[in-house]
Amino acid sequence: MSTSTRHSLSTPRWVAGFTLVELLTVIAIIGILAGILIPVVGTVRAKARMSTSLSNLRQLGTAVQIFITDNRGTLPVNSSSHSTHYWYRELWKIIYGDRTRPAIPPTPDTGERYTSLLSGTVFYTPLMEMDAGARSFGFSPYLNEFVGTAPSIPATPLRIERIANPPRTLMIADSKNMDLYTKDLMPRNNGQVHCLFVDGHVAKLFPPDSTVTDPAAERRIPHNPNQSTFWRGVERNSSGALLIPY
Repeated sequence: MSTSTRHSLSTPRWVAGFTLVELLTVIAIIGILAGILIPVVGTVRAKARMSTSLSNLRQLGTAVQIFITDNRGTLPVNSSSHSTHYWYRELWKIIYGDRTRPAIPPTPDTGERYTSLLSGTVFYTPLMEMDAGARSFGFSPYLNEFVGTAPSIPATPLRIERIANPPRTLMIADSKNMDLYTKDLMPRNNGQVHCLFVDGHVAKLFPPDSTVTDPAAERRIPHNPNQSTFWRGVERNSSGALLIPY
């Protein structure tokens, strides 16, 4: 006697596709995860750009120290860009040797052009704006007693021993110009300016016009470059008057 066995033709539930409710649940979970991860990724990228900017400043500081050693204790001059001793030219030779040095485009010009020329070098910060005439870093002209304004006018370099307080004297910082006057400071990191000091250390400071009122605002850049060793570096000005230390 034979017995026929019935086989169910229905598809097991685990073989079937997701139900609508399950699909919606998965989509909702993905959305939640994306909402968490996207800001995190943005924060990580911002920190990476900040780290690159500070690293580039430190490397510029190392190049300055080499320049000082090779030039009998004098700092690079921040004369007119016409000068063959312009700081950018001098530091480029130290860092990149015979590698072709890009000519800085004249202002006003777009940040895109500047970026295309100097991106990937220590003269560039990934935090730079794409505004007209934008630049990465500027060298303080206040460290030179005389700033040349034409090819025929030389600039007098400042000797390192004349700087009263190297750890408190600004040399290179975030700037919208290759020269760093007080009006050129660019607070690119949460309202702060990346600064390289003469002794080679870097710091983040609030600009003079910052409205930040928390305790960190004590780290504020002085307003008047004529009355502060922060800008001038030297103990006395050309008239012999004692400068107010920062």
